[in-house]
Amino acid sequence: MYELKNHTELAVQQALQTYLRSNSLSCFCERCQADIMALALNRLPARYYVSLRGEIMTHWESHANPDQARIMAEVVRAAQQVSATPSHA
Repeated sequence: MYELKNHTELAVQQALQTYLRSNSLSCFCERCQADIMALALNRLPARYYVSLRGEIMTHWESHANPDQARIMAEVVRAAQQVSATPSHA
């Protein structure tokens, strides 16, 4: 059985953790982090893979393109939006 993975989701998780280490938000709870992830992922293209070769190619292509800056920009935008109006408040 093959496992379908989304490289963009993993990259957004990493970008969110990097952002949270150096920025303060009104709330760091799991719900707010999930909301940030969902908002950012909805604005970014999915990049799926099912094999090690696909993972390597997808990872290489994402570093060859300006994907990292776009991912961080979407995480920042989503974090600001969630921080301003958390859904659990």
